[in-house]
Amino acid sequence: MAVRNIAVTDTLETFRTEFNDLAANDFGDIANLSGSISSTNLVEAMNETISIATSTAGFTIEDSTSTQQIIGGGDVLRVFGTSNEIEAVVSATDTLTIGLPSVVSITTSVTAPTVSTGNMSLTNGSITDSSGSISFGNENLTTTGTINGGAITGTSITGSGALHTLGTVEISGNTLRSTDSTRLNINDSFRANAFETQTGLLTVNEIGGFPYLTSTASGGAITAALAIDANLYVAQNRTIIYEGSTSDSNRTTLTVSDPTGTNTVTIPDNTGTIITTGSIDAITESMMANDAIGQNELKSLVTLQILNSAGTTLKTIYGAGA
Repeated sequence: MAVRNIAVTDTLETFRTEFNDLAANDFGDIANLSGSISSTNLVEAMNETISIATSTAGFTIEDSTSTQQIIGGGDVLRVFGTSNEIEAVVSATDTLTIGLPSVVSITTSVTAPTVSTGNMSLTNGSITDSSGSISFGNENLTTTGTINGGAITGTSITGSGALHTLGTVEISGNTLRSTDSTRLNINDSFRANAFETQTGLLTVNEIGGFPYLTSTASGGAITAALAIDANLYVAQNRTIIYEGSTSDSNRTTLTVSDPTGTNTVTIPDNTGTIITTGSIDAITESMMANDAIGQNELKSLVTLQILNSAGTTLKTIYGAGA
């Protein structure tokens, strides 16, 4: 294609000749234009040609902002990504495979209505699993917030801080208490090595195979054991003290001498008063059986004998001496 120049000194005939040659030889006859191109000017025909060429030998790429780029013959489409973000593999024939690696690192954030993997889904702060359970393996789960839920099952539950509350039961160190009353109710059997009252004056425990009640109260200490045969054993050097109906310094103490054998004291099956060596004028006639007193029971013995004519004793009458 020759360069067409019209000098200022050229004639109109020269201009006409050069223009016609430009149209006929340089641009070509529009009648010879391919029927697949409908444009009637050079610029539109070029754009239409590019469109036809890319539709058969190229393609157009477009991003989310509708920005487009034509990829035609000789052009190269490159897809880049780090090894932990994206993987792009070019293979025959004319194949580009874009995927994610087994381990994906995201430096900012992932935003989606639901993120699913296997049976587990993460949606709006909620983690669910269609299998019904989520396992963290042997990893520790730490939170500075509150864990809310139904039943919590574990081999051990360890909390930080000095005070913990489960429902209305408060745990502080080794102290349990109820937050809504002054009593803890245990609906099942409760077993412990020992039980103590609030100040520790009374202890319930086991010693030598016997259940023991032990008190360390000054002036009122007790140690007693209840055997499996329902006998109550009072430990050595212990007494039973009765206050009586008046709270004062006067008390009745029940004690025993140090046994040298196996002794049994039986309280009879009737109502009455126990007589001691200190009782005065306590024995009445109704308390003695007929013929209960003989000569051996009299401190000073006096006898009256009745004799027959032969001097043989017929009757002896015993009486207390003066």
